[in-house]
Amino acid sequence: MKNELQPKEYRRFTPEPIGTDNTLEAVLNTTIESLKQGRPPAYPETEQGLEDFKRTTIDYFQYVKDTNANPDIDKKLVPDIEGWAVFTGLTRRTILTYEKQRGESWRNFIGQVKNAICAAKKELSFHQQIPPVVFMFDACNNHGYTNTSEFKVEAISDKQQRVLTAAELPRLGEPKEDGEKSTAQLPKLGDMGGNSEALHI
Repeated sequence: MKNELQPKEYRRFTPEPIGTDNTLEAVLNTTIESLKQGRPPAYPETEQGLEDFKRTTIDYFQYVKDTNANPDIDKKLVPDIEGWAVFTGLTRRTILTYEKQRGESWRNFIGQVKNAICAAKKELSFHQQIPPVVFMFDACNNHGYTNTSEFKVEAISDKQQRVLTAAELPRLGEPKEDGEKSTAQLPKLGDMGGNSEALHI
């Protein structure tokens, strides 16, 4: 047949063990250089602070590009939030704080950088150069995506429902005023499908 479906071929993703290549060399070099500078650099909430932050961020992307162009590096760097944070001498949480608490210029720039990082990882995921599950996890945690299988069930009602107070709730087995228990108020035990006689205490 002309339009016959061909069976798909699936291959298991088997990562190479650490130590067989120089995968971590570029990341560790960035970390070492950042830590040698001592205290994390301050990017004040000023125009100059933003310009310095932008310059360092652009330097990060240039570093990734230059590292990936190096034929001596077997595994290429993937731009990511944590790598960007290390390069700028900040933490991931500090960058998130900058994005949320500083002005619109900071928010827009950080949003652009996060989109660029996500676009690079998404492209790699499309070509199965990083596992899609890893991309999904990263997109949810670092880029604001939500997994579509997540859902919330909420009761929506226009009616106000009255909640019984503790005094209004029935109390089974509570003695009557005359000290006797009413057997009609107690649960019927053993009445399984009407085959046995109801037991009353």
